[in-house]
Amino acid sequence: MKPGQLTLNEFETAILERLASQSESLRAFLGGLRVLSREFSGAGSFTTFSIAPALGQHELGQQQLGLDALVIVPGVPNGMGAVLFCRDGCPEMLEIYTYGDDHWNGTFTGFSIE
Repeated sequence: MKPGQLTLNEFETAILERLASQSESLRAFLGGLRVLSREFSGAGSFTTFSIAPALGQHELGQQQLGLDALVIVPGVPNGMGAVLFCRDGCPEMLEIYTYGDDHWNGTFTGFSIE
């Protein structure tokens, strides 16, 4: 990933699309999310968003949307999960995490969501 990349990557997009299938209110935000920062922890990542001003606030409120599926990434034996944190009606941060004591180097080539 290039430094300063403001758009969602393929991995984040797929996870957010799956979350939107669980919460239709999220779908209105998907085209307007911009990345403020990404942090990799070795066991996952945190992607913080800004929202395009035209989107305003919608019905997400203050909640956490947990992924209802297992993310399979080569090299991560127990798979991964994700949760989207929403504040003031908007998506704020996507946390992607490994299960167990697995480590993740941030690459997602060959991932699938089951």
